[in-house]
Amino acid sequence: MKKSNIIKTLAGVILLAVITFAFMPAPKKITIKGSDTMVILAQKWAEVYMKSHPEVNLQVTGGGSGTGISALINGATDICNASRPMKQSEIDKLKERYGSLGLRFAVPKTVSRFT
Repeated sequence: MKKSNIIKTLAGVILLAVITFAFMPAPKKITIKGSDTMVILAQKWAEVYMKSHPEVNLQVTGGGSGTGISALINGATDICNASRPMKQSEIDKLKERYGSLGLRFAVPKTVSRFT
């Protein structure tokens, strides 16, 4: 094959790749913020979830339960991890802003088999 044909073929492949990636939908990004106590657990959950849902990008950060709850109330995060119950004032603000209390899931305490 001539050098010019190889260059044309390579250019065509590169152009096709650029066009393909340009029109692909951006991955859905979900932010998770909150409890430093729960950040490692949340990161593990995110890793497991993203393995079976590669179109989703979960970004997990700590900062503390209060920081996560404030970010949730202010719309700066999608999911909040908290290692304490929400204060009534936080619940009121969340309901006022969104007309809902959202969903709450408790993580059960477990005893380590190594203790």
